Amino acid sequence: MKYTCAQGSRQGGRAHNEDRVAVAERDGAVLMALGDGLGGHKGGEVASATFCRVATQAFRAVRTTRILDPSNFVALIMFQAHHALRELGKRLGPSVEPRTTGVLCLVQDGCAYWGHIGDSRLYHFRDRKLLTRTQDDTTIDVFRTRGILSEAESLAHPDKSRLLACLGGRSDPTVSLSAETPLKTGDTLLLCSDGVWEALPPARIASLLADPVLENGVADLLLAAETRRAQAADNISGAALRWEDRAGVALGLAPGPRRLDAKGFWEDGRKLIVERKVRALTAASKKDPQDI
Repeated sequence: MKYTCAQGSRQGGRAHNEDRVAVAERDGAVLMALGDGLGGHKGGEVASATFCRVATQAFRAVRTTRILDPSNFVALIMFQAHHALRELGKRLGPSVEPRTTGVLCLVQDGCAYWGHIGDSRLYHFRDRKLLTRTQDDTTIDVFRTRGILSEAESLAHPDKSRLLACLGGRSDPTVSLSAETPLKTGDTLLLCSDGVWEALPPARIASLLADPVLENGVADLLLAAETRRAQAADNISGAALRWEDRAGVALGLAPGPRRLDAKGFWEDGRKLIVERKVRALTAASKKDPQDI
């Protein structure tokens, strides 16, 4: 598996950096995670760091050669992080409510699987063009996707950052999950906080990431976003992966794009366990009795 990863974070014009980024690698797979702690709630830095820690620990704990259910694995990390933040808030006391956005991307066998909650984004670029990006959990971005607001109007709207969902909130979150996405040689995936996308349009982001040295491209991207917003700049963070291997082929390991809540996640898990038991029993019943 040939690829290049790069990451970075800048404080911007804020007093503290509440963004956290993590990249974890193993043979045949890589996981990128980014969290943007909510500045309106105490514990934002702790929340985003907890999200990245839960993600990397879960990834490193996998003992199989490959993750067999990558989409649900991404969802599992999200729900585990949410639970960890709720428990952390109880320990820290009522004055602290650790909350964060979260975006994850798992790449294995030439395919990408991602999920997010909040307004930290994933962009998928090919040949310097935007193929897709995640939809923010904000009313304004919902209006944009429905054609009620244009891209420019949504960026200028005063409520563009008012979140409908996050990790660590009082309600269990619903995770937005991607379809299985085969990558082509040269594709670039970018995870970023709102400090990046508020400052720079997709075409400018793609142009900067096209630098032959991805690490330089990410550094230039973060600096350009900070320069563009000056003292108004939010925390600015990103993690990028450029696919350098042959084109991936869909393996059918994930359903199409979907939104999954905790109840649906556990129901999916129950069905999967039952299906595996049925297949095992069926296979055993077909064996010669002398072999059993």
